[in-house]
Parts: sequence; C-alpha cells; structure tokens
Amino acid sequence: MSQFQNANAYERYMSGWSRAAGEAFLDWLALPPGLRWLDVGCGSGAFTALLAERAAPTELHGLDRSPDMLAYAQSRLPAHVQLHTGDATVLPFPAARFDAAVMPLVIVFLHDAARAVAEMRRVVRSGGMVATYIWDLPQGFPYYTAFAILREIGVLPDRAAPDESTALPQLQALWQAAGLQAVTTAAFAVRQRYPDFTAYWQALQDSASIGARLAALPDATRQSVHDTLRGRLPTAADGSLTLHARAHAVRGICP
Repeated sequence: MSQFQNANAYERYMSGWSRAAGEAFLDWLALPPGLRWLDVGCGSGAFTALLAERAAPTELHGLDRSPDMLAYAQSRLPAHVQLHTGDATVLPFPAARFDAAVMPLVIVFLHDAARAVAEMRRVVRSGGMVATYIWDLPQGFPYYTAFAILREIGVLPDRAAPDESTALPQLQALWQAAGLQAVTTAAFAVRQRYPDFTAYWQALQDSASIGARLAALPDATRQSVHDTLRGRLPTAADGSLTLHARAHAVRGICP
C-alpha cells in the first residue's frame, strides 16, 4: 500500500489533500449512517477520521501494512475504531463482513490492484458498496508542478503520457472486472491553501518519493528547483498559495 512510513511527514505532505478529496468522495457516495465500514490502506488515519466524523458508522475498521502509520492513526482516532496490520490483497476478514469498503489514495501503490478489488468485494455483503478515489495522474496530482520541474532536470524520469491506471475508463473497467454492479465514476476538483511558500516547500520535502531526491541534490541545484518552483506557483498578495488538484473515483455494488 502506501510507501510512507513517517506519519508526521505524511500529515504535512498529503493529509490536507486527502481530507479535501475525501469530503467530496463521501458526499458522492451518499451512504446512510449506521454502516460497518472498512478503510483499506488507512495510513495515518486522515480519511478514517473523516469517516468517523461524517459517516456515523456502527463499526469502523482500518487496515495498513505500516505499524508506524497505524500507531499514528490510533492516536488520532476514537477508541472504538479498530485498526489492523495487513495487506490489501489478502484482507484478514470473513466474507460479507462489511457494508462498505473504501480505498483512499492507495490503488496505484498496489502490485495487484485487481486482487485488492476482489478482496474488497469478498468482505462486503451483497448490496454493499466498494469504492476508491485516487489522483488523476500526473496533471491532477497536488504537487504536479514540482514533479514536472524535477523531470525537466532529469531527477525524475520523463512522464509525457497520463497514468492510464488512474483514468476513469480504466477504473470503471477494473470494478466491472471484479463483478461489481451499477459501477459509476466521478471526478472531483479540490484545493488547498498554504500560508506561504515555505510551508509548501516543507511539505514537498516530506514526500516519501521526492524528499530524499531533493536532499541528495547539490545545494545549487536544489536552490534552483526551489526558485523555479516558487516562480511558477500562484502567490497571493499575503504570500499564501492556493493550489488545485483533481481526483478520480469509482464505486460499485456487490451482487
């Protein structure tokens, strides 16, 4: 699942974005209160906390493979939320255990996405819902501009084509191949405000995929990336930055 192990770094890097997309996602799912939920790949618990606040679940379980992330999640979540160490492709639950299973911002990290979707279907009852949301890669990613600059200087491999695994037709096909019914998709535009460029730059350095690469750059190269990025991002008169991203979602009903 997630490449992240440092929960505090993940909070600075992605938690706000996860919550922004998660709120739109839950509005779209429009499920009633009182359900039994499973959050697959819950990480630091950002979306799990949103579920606890908004979905009024009778049961809420989160699963992730990182004990450190789960420990952080436990510290922020209500005591009744049950957390489990495990793999999305081998869920440690009996069949038809839940009313809804969701996988927020995880599917691109999986070595076998089809198996993970099949597992979510297995543990959700007939008539229950299986759903996910993921960034529309690469242009819809919250840090797309920073990643593009790193590609320009050869720090990251060039990625001219979109990531087809996050496209709406591919997500719909994946859900349909799992035998889910009434499959529908949606796209959400979300935004986040940073108080200044320093806060954004720190969040970028907290990235599991980019932080180490930035740290390894020569000082002059890293400063050039810093200055180029600052020049490309929209800065308000008060120094704040409001950035935009795009998430894709898919949902289906278990037969």
